[in-house]
Amino acid sequence: MGVPLRMAGDVVIALVGLALLLAGSHWLVAGSSRLAARRGMSPVVVGAVILGFGTSMPELVVGVTAAAQGDPALGLGGIVGSNAANMGLVLGVAAVATPIAADRSAWWRVPASLVAVGLFGSLLLTGGTIQRWEGGVLLATMIVATWWLLRDPEAAGGKPGTGDRPRAETGEPPALDLWLDAAARRLVPRSRGEMWRMTLGLVGIVAGAQVSVEGFTGIAARLGIATGLVGLSLVAVGTSLPELATALVGIRRGQPLLTLGNLLGSNIFNSLAIGGIVVLVHPGGIGSDGTPWVAAGVMMGLMLLAVGFLATSRSRRRLERWEGAALLAGYAVALPFILMS
Repeated sequence: MGVPLRMAGDVVIALVGLALLLAGSHWLVAGSSRLAARRGMSPVVVGAVILGFGTSMPELVVGVTAAAQGDPALGLGGIVGSNAANMGLVLGVAAVATPIAADRSAWWRVPASLVAVGLFGSLLLTGGTIQRWEGGVLLATMIVATWWLLRDPEAAGGKPGTGDRPRAETGEPPALDLWLDAAARRLVPRSRGEMWRMTLGLVGIVAGAQVSVEGFTGIAARLGIATGLVGLSLVAVGTSLPELATALVGIRRGQPLLTLGNLLGSNIFNSLAIGGIVVLVHPGGIGSDGTPWVAAGVMMGLMLLAVGFLATSRSRRRLERWEGAALLAGYAVALPFILMS
């Protein structure tokens, strides 16, 4: 009876974490989209910088904690798996829900995401283990990537182009919005505007990710799954839940570009900032034998597939529903190969 009870406890912990993730994602997207509307910022800038970095906090917390405990494989595996889940699972679900058109501001950020994922994957493939000096290279590249994300004149000058302005919200807010807003005001009665929403959202996302990942890893430990595979599968999916929840809330609010920018920024932050910090704390890899080749290949392959769909679209760099379904199918097919490697 002891093991089933502990397993049930892990499931409850994971569900509580998921609830925190959903609430945090709601607040973060609400605050970000309204901030973009008020200040004339491109939704892709908000998605890539604020949402992309913010929703990658779970990967950072998990990765640094694992590396400090002498197990960088958990954190690095989580980065690889999370990047793959972003492009296959999250972007696939978002595109199936509604086609996503990449405007000029979004397309500007694609090269930085490609370079980030490609560099991180190449370091895994060439040596199997990422050294501290290579972590320094990743962090230096992160500085350049951040400059690239912010050098868009629409972000710097506050003059969004046509088609970039977030759609104004109309009508009465949904009941869930009103309930969450009222709860938040009770928590921070003197705070007003978008920043308190975003702050509460980030807190909820980080706390929810920590709690849910603890539940997932507990389940995995009781099932006897190896640490590296836990990072590539359960931890990766668990820490990608903020991106998934944020994507769904963003689509419900009519902000698909926030979703695209969020995923591009998340992959940049995962690969460069988190990867660099993890290996600075403790150099390492994600496994032995063929695991790095299969996992890194899946990560880079899904990234290239998503960008390829956008680049070759006949409808102006638009990710159609069938292409989203193809990304989902690719992720579903690739995941068993990662687990068997």
